[in-house]
Amino acid sequence: MTKMSVFDFGDAKAFFASIDRTYDRYRNGTVKSTEDILYVIMGLNHLREWIAPGFKTKPDGTWPKSDSPEKKFSKQVYNDENHRIIRILCNATKHAKAHAKSGTSHDALVDDWPDFDSVADVDLGPPTEHFFNDKPVSNFIDPLIQLYATWFERPVP
Repeated sequence: MTKMSVFDFGDAKAFFASIDRTYDRYRNGTVKSTEDILYVIMGLNHLREWIAPGFKTKPDGTWPKSDSPEKKFSKQVYNDENHRIIRILCNATKHAKAHAKSGTSHDALVDDWPDFDSVADVDLGPPTEHFFNDKPVSNFIDPLIQLYATWFERPVP
């Protein structure tokens, strides 16, 4: 009998590295994988919870005492404008609700399609960019990746 356990990503730093590798693949691709960008968005939204488990706003919207570097950083990430956008996209996806300010472009040539079977709509072709508020999602992801990188590149206290 197989022992059941949660998937083992390791720690928050290993999870961040996985998100960063997936985003690098997404960013450098001619066509864009919706699966990759969803993983990146959901990962970046929840990574702060890996850094400070259980630390979240109270029902009235206020924060409990931020008495550790992990909690202070988690609060900083949550209050970051780019994280707010990522949170909107993550929650819209999680609840299967389209968000009026999000969209996708599909303007690749058939020769650019690396995996024909993965294309959801042959008439449109594969995604070539994902947008929020008419801006590429990379405009919100890049600074958030950099913010997280400051945490993981700092010396451990």
